[in-house]
Amino acid sequence: MRRVASSLGALLIAATIAGPTTMVRAAEGPAALPPSVRIKPVMVPIVTRGQVERYTQIEVMLEVANATRLGEVQVAIPRLHDAALRAVYLGIEEGWIVRGNIANMPALRRKIDEESVKLFGKDVVSRILITPLSRQSSFP
Repeated sequence: MRRVASSLGALLIAATIAGPTTMVRAAEGPAALPPSVRIKPVMVPIVTRGQVERYTQIEVMLEVANATRLGEVQVAIPRLHDAALRAVYLGIEEGWIVRGNIANMPALRRKIDEESVKLFGKDVVSRILITPLSRQSSFP
């Protein structure tokens, strides 16, 4: 019985030393992720000798820094899709995208970020995620 009582006492002392902030942090859980907006997939042509050989798709997701501006960003999704398309075609022209592979991801992100700043102002979009989705096989 003494061992049980001393163990219980040790647990109470440890809980008192740790304080209530440890328990509050555990109850809160991890920090919430910022809201994001997904742009519908962008078709990227793979051009060989002036001919479109096949297509690949990329998906662009924008993380919104200020949750109160989320609605404004969602309403502008068609303009964001257009901006992403223009950035992709500029990337093909500049050599950032080679045969469907993104060779210079920072430049492509920077261009999409410049377009988002033009649309919403600075510090609305905090991060840009670009993900390759699928590839189409060669045309017959």
